Amino acid sequence: MKSLFKFSIISILLTSTINFPSKAEFAKNSKSKVTVIELDDNDNFRTLNTIRIKPPQIIKKTPLRFNTSTYSTSRKQPGNIAQPNSLRPTNFGTYGFPHTTSLVKSNTKPLNTNSTHAITSSKPYSAVGKVIAFDGNTGLLCSGALIGKGVVSTAAHCISDYDNKFYGGFVPDRVIFIPAATSNSLSENYGGPIGVWQAQKLYIPKCWTNGNCPDDGMVPNENDIAIFTLRKKGGKTPAQKGAHYFNYGWNHDGFTNSIDPFGKITVKRRAHITTLGYPAYLGDTANNRGGSMIRTDSLTFINTETSSSGVGKKFEQYYWGSSQTGGSSGSPLIINFGFKPNYDTRSKNPGKYSKENVVVGNISWGYGDHRTHVQGASPFARNSTYKGKKHKDKAGRDWGAGNIGYLMRKACGKGYDGGQAKGLCR
Repeated sequence: MKSLFKFSIISILLTSTINFPSKAEFAKNSKSKVTVIELDDNDNFRTLNTIRIKPPQIIKKTPLRFNTSTYSTSRKQPGNIAQPNSLRPTNFGTYGFPHTTSLVKSNTKPLNTNSTHAITSSKPYSAVGKVIAFDGNTGLLCSGALIGKGVVSTAAHCISDYDNKFYGGFVPDRVIFIPAATSNSLSENYGGPIGVWQAQKLYIPKCWTNGNCPDDGMVPNENDIAIFTLRKKGGKTPAQKGAHYFNYGWNHDGFTNSIDPFGKITVKRRAHITTLGYPAYLGDTANNRGGSMIRTDSLTFINTETSSSGVGKKFEQYYWGSSQTGGSSGSPLIINFGFKPNYDTRSKNPGKYSKENVVVGNISWGYGDHRTHVQGASPFARNSTYKGKKHKDKAGRDWGAGNIGYLMRKACGKGYDGGQAKGLCR
């Protein structure tokens, strides 16, 4: 298994020697299903320009495996403009997943540049930012999103090694979050509208740090998720500095409840999702690739994978169309992105699910073949490792089901790490 993981992600391995930080504190209670890493306070950002940044992305190489039938050959071909009713969206890959790719930025200067009319740094976009994990002079560039006043969700592989299988024992000594970043420049002005924020504690599924999460024989698995809390600046959280933070959901919030048609195949439940992040090879200019927030919209569905690490075990993954690249890892999957409009009584019913800005996962992997245009994620949901329907703290507050509920309770719950009482959470 170890060699298989290395061959799968050879393009994202770090090249420098990795040293374990001596001051990071590890909480490894055998009864817990979470690894907690407490980081030292280090607010010296002047050294950012000396650090080499790598955009990690877990690479999936095998063909797509669907629950039922696959696309016919004709579904993989672009439309013929000479034939009626054969046009298709221009943004799709060899598996025919239509999607959009766009900058979260106006093509011209706003007519009014005040906070009400600015775009990228306004709500809800300000909930999304860059995540950079450092070990010495090397950093991993990813994306992440606030799901609390001072709590960021991202992919586990962005801040932790998978039992030494990815990066040769990478353990970060420093992690930063930059909300609504607009530049790829590593300088003191790198921070965006509300600056650079330090991570204080990392919360990572223990099966990830142990390297025994259910997987499909390659890299995708059911728990490539993580959260971390941020140190306050001047006693304030990003939310108190004006940043937005998203809701989070579990067990496929906002997805349809049935088997649905998806083109010429039938899939298990589906939803429209929006992702926001910082793919390293896309940008607003040739000199700022990786420095601009990129938005993708697509239809996503749940695919069932068969685990190679346990006989008969299966786990779920989200699949959707995307042309984003490394650096987008950790980007949030958002249901009902934006703000709910005010409905008049004479308007139609808003639908069965209208809760806004709900994160249901973070980008985990993409295909090595850039022509495929497909990415995937581990759902925020119950699974074989995190089976709980509810995760209540000592005050009786339920932080949710499955993996995300377990991590959030540990970080925020009363009787646990108490982030709620510290003003970091909901």
